[in-house]
Amino acid sequence: MSAPRRAPAAALVAALLLLATACSQVVPGSPRPGLAAAVSPATPAVAARSDPAGRVAAATAEAVQEFWRAEFPAAFGREWRDIGSFAAVETRDPAAPAPPCVNRATDVVDQAFYCPSADVVAWDADGLIPALHDRFGPAGVAVVIAHEVGHAVQSRLGVDAEQARAPQRFPTILLESMADCYAGAALAHFSDNPVAGLPLGPEERDRAMQALVGFRDPLGVEAGDAAAHGNAFDRVSAFQDGWTDGATLCAGMTIENRTFTQRRFASEADLARGGNLPLRELLAFVERDAAEFFGGLVPGWDPPELSTGGACSVAELEVQGPAAYCRADGGVAVDVAALQQLHEEIGDFAGATVLAGRYGIAALDASGRSPVGAQAGAAATCLTGAYTGRLFEAVEGFQLSPGDLDEAVQVLLAADWVARDAAGESDPDDHGFERIGRFRTGLLDGPGACR
Repeated sequence: MSAPRRAPAAALVAALLLLATACSQVVPGSPRPGLAAAVSPATPAVAARSDPAGRVAAATAEAVQEFWRAEFPAAFGREWRDIGSFAAVETRDPAAPAPPCVNRATDVVDQAFYCPSADVVAWDADGLIPALHDRFGPAGVAVVIAHEVGHAVQSRLGVDAEQARAPQRFPTILLESMADCYAGAALAHFSDNPVAGLPLGPEERDRAMQALVGFRDPLGVEAGDAAAHGNAFDRVSAFQDGWTDGATLCAGMTIENRTFTQRRFASEADLARGGNLPLRELLAFVERDAAEFFGGLVPGWDPPELSTGGACSVAELEVQGPAAYCRADGGVAVDVAALQQLHEEIGDFAGATVLAGRYGIAALDASGRSPVGAQAGAAATCLTGAYTGRLFEAVEGFQLSPGDLDEAVQVLLAADWVARDAAGESDPDDHGFERIGRFRTGLLDGPGACR
């Protein structure tokens, strides 16, 4: 069966960036703010709102609470204690009452948080929640509410008390990852047991992850920083673990068994350019370095060179994306305009990720494995992660910059380019969730895990 014709890569990039740029914007938020205000009187359960985002928030709060009433005793052998209150804060109303743990309603602008001392989950009902709903749909609202309730789960398991005794064992980034993981567990339940008004199929699951990308740390924040919450890769990874393995895995997270990948800028020069090489330099580096890495996987093979023309390139780029493996001549063709647009809108490593996927397909072909079919696309995605893992250490003076893994996550969520085979096809049952999972396997476990 021949591959369907696809839109030229540059046009598809433009369409996908409508989605990708939304998740490249940081959605302000402070899930556990360090506010030392006097606790206000307890607020009632979240009031009904007529706006779509408000209805989703209220429905999610109720559904998440119901989930933990059953899951908490099943996972931990203890009864669940209902959260004291949920507060949808009308931050644009000057006369609105303040929720517990803050002085004014305006303190909650663009925020969602759990306050342990008052046992309240509160959120900005006028700004944050509608913005999430507009960008990501109901799943964007749900993942934020479920994350904050995840902090309440931690409190009920005694993590707050343990942190007070041994803060070095429970840095903020670990607590945030655990809450992301608990959110994944809750939303997985809603996927299997639908909640009215809260669809959670594969596309919505990806949108929840895109929302988490928006809460990533600013570039240059290191995992050990006191206020670190995690980069996009670490946050969506935690969400995935909760979705696939459930609440007991989340509770078992420690600084010893959890890998955090964010880093500071390695040099003033890297900081000055925002972690992005000019596209020409990036292409030259990837051509040399990917050839060395993938060539080492297939002894005796001469890896591809990059090209920008030729009959093969036109046909293959139409179906494979901004970069394509050409079986006829063994090269990798690039659509410079499409890669430049990715470079400008997401970052340099978005393009590097797409290129590495094509080198992965070429390596499969050279090794005697079929470069066509769902298994080829899956293996190429995993090998792309393995190649990325190589760059944690400096190679020719180049190494991963802060934000590079976030850029990889964004392009994996936005498009299936990395997972397309040599015919331009990808597994229709795969979505961003699966692509990131395979990329992560290669990154953490190396090319030997890419079967």
